[in-house]
Amino acid sequence: MHNLEKELRASGYIHRPLPLERTWSFEKQQLDKEVILAQRALVNDYRSWQHRGRGEIETASDSVSLFSSTRYDSWAEGAPEDGDYVNFGEVEAYLPLTREDWTDFTQIKLDISAACVNVVNPYVTITLENDGEIKIPDIYNREGTHVINLEGQSVSTYVLDISNLPREAVIGIRIFSGANGSYMNLPGQLSYTISNVRLEKNQHSTSAKGWQAPNREIVFSHIGYHPQFTKTAIINRDDFSEMGFILNDSKTGAIVFQGDIQTAETENGRFGLLDFSEVQNEGEYYLQIGEVRTQPFQIGQVTALKEASIWKSLNFIFCERCGCPIHGIHGTCHEDLTVEYKGALVNFSGGWHDAGDLSQQLVQTAEVTASLFEAAEAVQENESLYLRLLEEGEWGIDFILKTRLDSGDRITSAGITRWTDNRIGTMDDALPRIHNSPYDNFLITGLLAKIIKTLPVEYVLREKLLQVVKEDYLHALSGFEQTGFKHEPVFWEHTYSMSKSGFLATMSWTAALMYQLTADSSYYKQMTGWFEELLECQEHEGIQLDDGTILKGMFYRDERHQVFQHFNHQAREHLYAQAFEEVLAVVGNQHSAEWRERAEEYAGYLAYLGQFTDPYPMYASGVYKENEWQEKESFYKQHLLVDVEAEDSYQKQLQQGIKIGEGLYVKRFPVWFSFRGNNGILLSMGKSAAVMGRLLEKQQLVDMGHQQLQWMVGKNPFGQSMIYGEGYNYPQQYSVSSGELTGEMPVGMQTFGDEDQPYWPQFNNATYKEVWVGIAGKWLSLTAELIKFENRKGE
Repeated sequence: MHNLEKELRASGYIHRPLPLERTWSFEKQQLDKEVILAQRALVNDYRSWQHRGRGEIETASDSVSLFSSTRYDSWAEGAPEDGDYVNFGEVEAYLPLTREDWTDFTQIKLDISAACVNVVNPYVTITLENDGEIKIPDIYNREGTHVINLEGQSVSTYVLDISNLPREAVIGIRIFSGANGSYMNLPGQLSYTISNVRLEKNQHSTSAKGWQAPNREIVFSHIGYHPQFTKTAIINRDDFSEMGFILNDSKTGAIVFQGDIQTAETENGRFGLLDFSEVQNEGEYYLQIGEVRTQPFQIGQVTALKEASIWKSLNFIFCERCGCPIHGIHGTCHEDLTVEYKGALVNFSGGWHDAGDLSQQLVQTAEVTASLFEAAEAVQENESLYLRLLEEGEWGIDFILKTRLDSGDRITSAGITRWTDNRIGTMDDALPRIHNSPYDNFLITGLLAKIIKTLPVEYVLREKLLQVVKEDYLHALSGFEQTGFKHEPVFWEHTYSMSKSGFLATMSWTAALMYQLTADSSYYKQMTGWFEELLECQEHEGIQLDDGTILKGMFYRDERHQVFQHFNHQAREHLYAQAFEEVLAVVGNQHSAEWRERAEEYAGYLAYLGQFTDPYPMYASGVYKENEWQEKESFYKQHLLVDVEAEDSYQKQLQQGIKIGEGLYVKRFPVWFSFRGNNGILLSMGKSAAVMGRLLEKQQLVDMGHQQLQWMVGKNPFGQSMIYGEGYNYPQQYSVSSGELTGEMPVGMQTFGDEDQPYWPQFNNATYKEVWVGIAGKWLSLTAELIKFENRKGE
């Protein structure tokens, strides 16, 4: 924390990006640990590389160079005429191969230098093509592609682990980079030289699939453990003959605790479990088995354990600002995102870029805004952090208000993957969408109402926001009375997959908050009516499972009870818990006992889902019916951009889950197709668990919420942190537009094909390893909830 404090001061408390700490990066560890057993050059003469796409390539006997302008006055061949969600094209060098068998090699190593001019983020993308039994790339073009964000422009060596990729019939390799525009529209040039490409066999290739811990490593929580919560670490039991482990004080080396290694045999394999839950003294420690030891970690309060991660999350969010210059990354951007509304042009720059691309989503910015204020409320005693969170939150409020039009109309989204020229009326302008969505209006009103609840009475924006939520609630209600639960038919909107029960949870939550702010009985009446409808979507009678368990408490997508509510990309499970929380806070005696019972049942379902990835802490994604794919309208609202094989694949994926009853399965990972990665799902479920745990005084659920953070930072089968710069062993992510950012977080762990086990290759393509600002918002929200519980326990 000492170094972080110096970096924070140097950044003006996140008014400049925090520096990157590469010492503990996956790539640095990869190079430091490698032992090369065999090696061969990919080609002997680089003049066999072929040019594709924009620009040109130059070949020599020992290198290939790629050159291109950063922008063109036309779109690339095959791009949509309006330029929606495309860059200006790509310059590519392609090497055709004749079904080469690379199974004896585990990694590709290559040297790259650059001489780019005014390029925001110099990067090179590599795609391998395999024509064997398993085709690479896959049908969704996710597998086999990796982006290398260059560490400066001088010659550097980069390694790509291919040990987990099908490679028995390699027919080609693509190396390319995109023309994405330039810094402040200055004349720009892409210039990359690739040389010394070789295939190698590394003795220490990385496992990227399955539940088993890495070879002779102790998997632990890099972000530490709470004194009152479960404290465990995991090993591959077959790797260690030792029967016991020790916990040492990292400063003195003194043994603090000795314990037996427990053997845990679960559906997921045979593991060794190191349980030191009885240690409650705060401090810095490390675990040790024989000569194997972990890096240091903390036992401490959430406030102390997570302060660094809050700052780093804030850094990531700040660096994703749209319409604002970010020192060392980009200048003022996207001022030419305009749309005509009632004869006037309205600007859509602001808020935060959505992800690794440069798209903008109003709902996501609104959710991140609410999380910033929620986190600020939780850390008020830390004045510098509190004020900086408020400041960043106000940037989000500004965007919410500027995109608010008349009578419920809002500018909602724009698909962007390029740095535009900021000149309104030129060919590279992107056209934002305008919608009047009752659901979005209810959700954004609820988010603003929640923000108002966190603000001091004297806060300068409070009265203005109260005026806004009163007006917007009426617009939402008016729209809902006309269209009911119908959605805008545009699947790029982040709320497209929302179900009727999710809609009802949102409306109930929002009405409860409005009643708390105003004491207006009309909100109370609407809240109770909608909440009663919501409970019709909940399983109350119970379903008997194969082991005799009666399962209840989960929600269906609607009152017909045909399809369970579960999420596969966008995740808002927490809205059900927040609806319970806010409704029970105001409901009278007429309903409180019955509705509290329903809350207990929902909490029981959350507890039930916590067991299926033992000994890891990851929440299972939910319960599925085997015939859900037959509900076509629901299926294709949940799963976007799917291939014709999706319905068949659904059934195959379900068979990889755990059968719990007649036609019922638990899936550890969601059923999913093109859009993969479960961090948003885990954090949303963790938020639900923490809210219900605090509401019902169930510490086990709060602990389970906390453990979702631990899964993301080290306590997973690969011992990796999914937050760049937090913990240890964090890999490069798909942050192709702005480059690597301290605190960046990806969409999350994925699965391979139809399997139901974790898959986390070094390949960092979208969506699974794409940075996503919404994950940082959910991280802040869950962390705030844990601090709230901690503060309450301390009262």
